[in-house]
Amino acid sequence: MIQAPNMLMIGSADRNSGKTTFACALIAHLSGRHEIVAAKVTTIQERDGTCPRGGDGCGVCATLDGRFCITEETVRGGTKDTQRLLDAGAFKVYWLRVAKEHLVEGAQALIETIGANRPIVCESNSLRTVVEPGLFFLFRHTDLDTVKASADAVRRHADRIVLWDGARFDLELDDVAVVDGRWTFHRQGVNGT
Repeated sequence: MIQAPNMLMIGSADRNSGKTTFACALIAHLSGRHEIVAAKVTTIQERDGTCPRGGDGCGVCATLDGRFCITEETVRGGTKDTQRLLDAGAFKVYWLRVAKEHLVEGAQALIETIGANRPIVCESNSLRTVVEPGLFFLFRHTDLDTVKASADAVRRHADRIVLWDGARFDLELDDVAVVDGRWTFHRQGVNGT
């Protein structure tokens, strides 16, 4: 297991769980005090298979050339998650696209690219299977009963399951902090995992 105490990993039980909204709010909240790097990880199960999200797909899986690819987001003002993270005040934003069988190699390359001492907010479920972050939050929308397989596989590792009702989280931004390069949070009011 790769140790990354400087990483706050944010997973999601399903789509529209508020994870990017929370990540952006947290980065904006802390960016005046810390140079936070954001990362989004897309784990590709099958390159030539059907789209895991249904439909024709977006081409992300089919266009991965090699074992993994790390791209730095430099465009501001767009609607992509990586652009939203950059607009929120992230020092830098990276997107790791990685074949599932090369997740360890891709995770190591991402952490080396960012650096072991800089605070990281990383969106991923599957990365939790190979990385031990400082904190792992799993986000779930209160109206959804479904849980993605990737979230179910890592749910037991969650330091906190954070609920989102579409307007508010049950975790306050002030409850999360970076102290001596590590992520911390106040555990009062923690819901069950």
